[in-house]
Amino acid sequence: MDTPTIRILETISSSIGDSLSIYQLTERIKENYGSAYYSNIYQKLQELKSEGLLNLEPTCTGRSSNIKLNFENYLLIDMLAEIEIEKKMEFLSKRNNLFSLFTEMDKSLTDRCSIKSISSINPIRNIKLNKIEFLFLLRETPDCVNQIIELSKEMLSLQKKYNLKIDNLILDKQDFFDLVTSDEINPVREALAQKIALYNPQAFWSQIKEIAQKSKIRAISPETKPLNISDSDLAYNLNRFGYSEFGAKLIQGGKFCIEYITTSLLLREEARGIDAIAVILSKNNFKSNLLSFLSQKYQTAPRLLGILKILQHTNPKPEIKNTFKILKGLNQEELPADEASIKQKLELYHAL
Repeated sequence: MDTPTIRILETISSSIGDSLSIYQLTERIKENYGSAYYSNIYQKLQELKSEGLLNLEPTCTGRSSNIKLNFENYLLIDMLAEIEIEKKMEFLSKRNNLFSLFTEMDKSLTDRCSIKSISSINPIRNIKLNKIEFLFLLRETPDCVNQIIELSKEMLSLQKKYNLKIDNLILDKQDFFDLVTSDEINPVREALAQKIALYNPQAFWSQIKEIAQKSKIRAISPETKPLNISDSDLAYNLNRFGYSEFGAKLIQGGKFCIEYITTSLLLREEARGIDAIAVILSKNNFKSNLLSFLSQKYQTAPRLLGILKILQHTNPKPEIKNTFKILKGLNQEELPADEASIKQKLELYHAL
């Protein structure tokens, strides 16, 4: 595959869901790779369109085109997988010290029939911080929680052996679908923009294709820092989740997933925030695997466990029990929460 094709397809695939014009695509390639020329990009796009890999759809004004991946083309998945392999080789060729880690991962994980694919989230930035984040996609499994615990324990042993912080987001097919098609800001939509599919990239892109044919996917960037979520956005989202006693005057804000809002409150370490977490987790559905991932990434698991221990008695729904089970399975310590205060707030908000 020639370099211009790789750059075009990689840029479009990492911006999946965006309505990129040829000018916007040229600017993003220039930003990512240092140089790009509109005329050259235009010519290569016409070639890729003629090969059936891309669709160029006229905008409402008719003056430009929106560029889309054509998932109806059988070969597109293989070409996207090839790009992932190129990205993996480029990333690892400059980091020989990671060979042992990935070799051991291959030996211990690739024979597991439950794993569909493994990606590294924003690896270039993370490795500079001596850490790595993995996105595991699982096949259909009747016991996802135990799979999460088992895989996380194996990765924890690798973390200790290689002195490298490893965080793992482990999703089954339904959770992955829910998160990439959500209209909320969440880590999975952000991961699509900055990831390398390290293991079985064809399976990863086949999953994306299946979802894209049913619903809309949109990658977003940059990555959210939960502690930087503004007070106004925090208040807006808490109100969405049924808690209105937080922050200043309510105004329209960005829609963040409940797991990000919970993590933001945990990081603030305020008493009223702890009570708010208890209320919103009791009143709403959430992803145990995503909340567990964020609590380990931002080291908020002990405080979260203290809240969940109380909620297990007041509202023992599956998400609460599963999150508690995952974190306890990874030997996370528990920081006790104020049970009287939480129960009082749950009663006030009819969340018991």
